[in-house]
Amino acid sequence: MMEVITVEEALPLEKQDNVLIMDLRPPESYQQFHIEKAIPYSLDKIENGDYCLPEEYCIVLYCEKGGLSLIGARLLDKEGFCVKSVVGGMQAYRSYRKKNGLT
Repeated sequence: MMEVITVEEALPLEKQDNVLIMDLRPPESYQQFHIEKAIPYSLDKIENGDYCLPEEYCIVLYCEKGGLSLIGARLLDKEGFCVKSVVGGMQAYRSYRKKNGLT
């Protein structure tokens, strides 16, 4: 099942054990700033079916603005994964943190 969620909806998921957070941005962007639990991952791997992901986890996908994560979410949804795409991506995440005084 695929779902598009907001940053506010994604934040509580970061604390759950059965959630895998995947950052689809380029490695340089990931190195500059990323969500603590996030792992860097390539959309190419998802598009090519070159992945081994835990089926019992819910996968939360981030990218810079939300477009790539939506593509990845649709592909993983077709394979039967529970997957969520964060609308606005890391831009929305950084904006939310700044607006709410979080570092």
